[in-house]
Amino acid sequence: AKFHGFELRSETGAAPQGVRRRDAVLRVAGSDLGLPHSSLHYQIKPTCYQTMLARLALLPALAAAACAGKQVRVGTFGDTNPEALVVMSDWLNTNKVANECWTFYRQPSGGLSIAKLDSGDLDMALLGSTPYAAAAARRGRLKAVSVAHLKGSSQALVTRARFNEPKDLAPNGTAKATIATPRTSTTHYIALAVIANARMDLTDVNLVFMSPNEIMAAWDAGTIDGACAWGTAMQHMLNNPWGGSAAADDKGRQMVSASTVAEWDYRTGNVVAASDDFIANHADLVEYLVAAFERTRHDYRINSLTSDKWADDSDYNEVVARFATLSDTPTSQEKTDTYELLARFEYLSVEDQLKADKIDLPKMTQDSAYFFYEQKVLAEDPSGADQAPYYVANFDKTYLNSVKSAGLSLLSEAAWETVNAPIQEEAAGDGDKCPTAVTYTVTTSGTTFNDGSSEPNAYAAGADCIWTVTPSTSTRYVNIEITKLMSEQPVDGLEVYDKDGDLLAAFTGRLTSTVTLPQIRSSVAGAVTVRWSTDNYDENAIGELEDVGFEATASAGMSAPNTGCAAGTSGASCEYDYCLGVVDEASATLANTIRSQAAGTSAYAPNSRCGWRITSTTAHVELKFTELAIENGFDFVKIYEGATAPTGFSLTAPAAEPKLLYAATGSTLPPKLVFAAPVFVTFESDGLGNTAVKSDGTPDSNGGFDLKYRSLSSSSDIRANGICDGDWTSPIKNCALDHCTGDAVRAGVHSHGSFSSSSGKSAADATDYLAKTTCRWFFEVPDGGLAGLSFRAPVWDVEASGTLTSTTDAVEIYQQGDDGAPSGDAVATLKGGDDPADWDFDFSATSGKFVAVFASDLNNPVPKKGFDLVYAGKYGSADAGANGGFCLCDFGGNCAWPCDEEAPACGGTCHVPTSKDEAEIDLGLLYGLVFGLFVPLLCVIGLAFARYRRKIQGKLKGERAELKKFKDSIVGMRVVTKAVAPAALPPPPGTARWYWQESAPRLHTHANLKPPHWVPYDASTSAALEESFQKGWETILIGTAPRQYKIYPRRMKQVNEATGFERELLREATAARQAADVESGAPRPPDVDPDEPCMVLRVGSIVQIARQREDGWAFGSLTME
Repeated sequence: AKFHGFELRSETGAAPQGVRRRDAVLRVAGSDLGLPHSSLHYQIKPTCYQTMLARLALLPALAAAACAGKQVRVGTFGDTNPEALVVMSDWLNTNKVANECWTFYRQPSGGLSIAKLDSGDLDMALLGSTPYAAAAARRGRLKAVSVAHLKGSSQALVTRARFNEPKDLAPNGTAKATIATPRTSTTHYIALAVIANARMDLTDVNLVFMSPNEIMAAWDAGTIDGACAWGTAMQHMLNNPWGGSAAADDKGRQMVSASTVAEWDYRTGNVVAASDDFIANHADLVEYLVAAFERTRHDYRINSLTSDKWADDSDYNEVVARFATLSDTPTSQEKTDTYELLARFEYLSVEDQLKADKIDLPKMTQDSAYFFYEQKVLAEDPSGADQAPYYVANFDKTYLNSVKSAGLSLLSEAAWETVNAPIQEEAAGDGDKCPTAVTYTVTTSGTTFNDGSSEPNAYAAGADCIWTVTPSTSTRYVNIEITKLMSEQPVDGLEVYDKDGDLLAAFTGRLTSTVTLPQIRSSVAGAVTVRWSTDNYDENAIGELEDVGFEATASAGMSAPNTGCAAGTSGASCEYDYCLGVVDEASATLANTIRSQAAGTSAYAPNSRCGWRITSTTAHVELKFTELAIENGFDFVKIYEGATAPTGFSLTAPAAEPKLLYAATGSTLPPKLVFAAPVFVTFESDGLGNTAVKSDGTPDSNGGFDLKYRSLSSSSDIRANGICDGDWTSPIKNCALDHCTGDAVRAGVHSHGSFSSSSGKSAADATDYLAKTTCRWFFEVPDGGLAGLSFRAPVWDVEASGTLTSTTDAVEIYQQGDDGAPSGDAVATLKGGDDPADWDFDFSATSGKFVAVFASDLNNPVPKKGFDLVYAGKYGSADAGANGGFCLCDFGGNCAWPCDEEAPACGGTCHVPTSKDEAEIDLGLLYGLVFGLFVPLLCVIGLAFARYRRKIQGKLKGERAELKKFKDSIVGMRVVTKAVAPAALPPPPGTARWYWQESAPRLHTHANLKPPHWVPYDASTSAALEESFQKGWETILIGTAPRQYKIYPRRMKQVNEATGFERELLREATAARQAADVESGAPRPPDVDPDEPCMVLRVGSIVQIARQREDGWAFGSLTME
């Protein structure tokens, strides 16, 4: 606001609780300042047509209110970046395009922001390049519009100082280290890159997912050994010792930085992204934000090196520090940290962002997505040239080109140096946490209640509030109408439960006026329970504050909810086109249907949580998927045994979780399933990608699922004995499934047995076992003298961790606890890649009861068949066969475990072994074989050999004569047995081979690698490099543009001339022969011409002597070196 001749400042006054507004711009019209009546005193000073700043508390008139125009929500981090000036100065709200309102929400990680962009909770956001890559691979409805920065050294793996290198994190007589990181973030990517580059896998390190705030708390508590983090969290770990320890080796130490990982070709940065809807409808606002952000970065690039505008004691630096710390008065150390952290980032100019040789964001995105796929973060393969155009199109350069054309100016206005924006915070104390959570008795007139916060404050963090709403008349139905819901998805939200504790509805996120929520009404008369829960993170909105939290009205009515809603619809009057809560499905002989959303609706709802209890008056229920197109690996339809609702679908968690029978994800229709009735079916989705991605990489326009069910009393599909896998009791009752699922139990005590990842057949016939599947086999062996277990795998094709992949696929064996569930640590682990596929494990068993668990991860980059496993107990000093044993003849082979009781099945006679591979021998049979067969055979062989020997001797006599003639025809042949050089010559030099370091994602493209990551140069280039090395040259150029490289032989570096990207070199020298091994020849005889060349003799060379002198010298030539 421009004043004519006045500067207005407040001398005293405080902001309302929960809001901090510093250096606020005061807007006035004419001479009416619009000031409220209060005890504030104002000092007015003459000025001259300048933009005036009012240092006063937030006025009541400035409290959060509905925006007159477009409400723009932007996700940001607590990073120390130049664009913090845009946020804290409130520049966008002071200089609007039209009548829009700008609000910045601080996000815990980019992995959560991508879901908010896709679902509409955010319009634009700063994202790490890897969350953006994950969103792009999952076909999220968003695009990158600029590159905010490259990470440089702003992120790192920080650990306790006792760990010197990544391999120290893996167990070596001690427990493996616990490393934390926000999921799907750039630091998650860095953590995986460090693990992969160290040739470890995900089983070597305990990788846990935490927010930055949780990381700091866990470091202080000593419950993690390190973290991949950024900004405040990283600096906190470096500044504060682990667990408060005074030990030197418990100080925080940066082990690997983002810049080091970038040298391995794992490049990371931040992008600015916008939702597809916001781009389509508000392109001008997209460009406006991009231009504002780019202007601050432009100023930092120019002035941070040439002036003190960004010095650690500058106003700009303090504004960024206040943004990062949310403190009115950052400490001197915090300002210094801010200054240093700003310098750790690499900010690209607008021009460089548009140049592929400076940053190829589409390729970087696709490569990052593929690495996430290999490391089990993504389910679908994003690689392939056919998908490359999609990644190119997903980087919308329109706005960068516009900014480039308009040009950028340096920051000059005083407003940039001040904090003008209000910050939304929770009111002081816990007065806003569940203050109205009581038991209400409601009538038809209704009662309104809320979360307890009042605008413009933030709602309370760490809340778990419960309201019990009872109708005034017990036969009436409670109706809940949600009139406001503004929360952070996916954790903060509202749930409604019926009087029996079943979930009626669950909502989360920012549901604005454009979203109409249904009325929630219990299907049974009586009380309902409303629950409001939040985590401990506060988004701390900055800018135009919104009214957050929830508000609802409860009333009682005579009408029950409509029970005739079409499949996939919900709400008291079937007005909602998506499933909600738990529904009791009636038993029916004819097929009924359950759906994720109404027929004709293209995508299911984000953050869905729906359940169906399917009961039956008959013994079995049949389930048949007729449609299935849900996001692979992220959204699931699960089928549980019995009628008990699993955790998340009832007000109180069940005493014991129901057994999972089957899980479906992706778009491959499973066969018809038959289970013992009743069953409980659930459907859950996250906030991103609410449909399947087809094989061509495009989203399926008909997302969701359709599942038909019916009761069965008898069927040809149901086996009479109810089993599918031999004597294992399988959860599948019709044997149609070709892969294992759920829990299988083998009754009784058996000294041996077998099980398979394929149901009803051998894994040899399988194509690829399913991802995200858990199978368990419960078995018991005799426990008398039990000393361990032995396993053999006739088929063992399980994914193994390697150079490019890190998998957790394995079969783990546990002892059963008192409740029958796995207890304690695994007593045996069978991993993919083990060859031969046989294992013996010795341990002290507490009983003979065990459970084998096979849990597959998110994908198999290469199809894997699975396994057939045979097991047996080990007793005493003998191995698997000593207590009954068994034979492997059924699987081929020659009775690797000889046996007695199953010998007929093997087609022969086997005996209990005295050791694992040594059977007892029948001596009578042995003598008969020796004297009856072998002795006569030896006689025949002896006679034949005598005749053959006489014939050969005749041939040799003639060949010796020929050889004598050849030998006599040569003056002299000699083989060198000692290296000799003339006295005037040095020993012969060694040779060298040169290599360059390849990045991990591309190792598979080379066939001649030197482990772990070295690619050899061709012979001519290697020779040229060795020559330059020997001659001490500083540089040498190889290749031709655009692939020309400058080599620094002494520094062992290769630099791409176009991009400046560096790679390490390796020189592998074969050591020169030591002087002690080379005999220096005698001086040349005086009668020999000085120009006559002298030979250097290497061991193994052959020389032909033409003339030998009496003094020991000879003339000759080298025939073979």
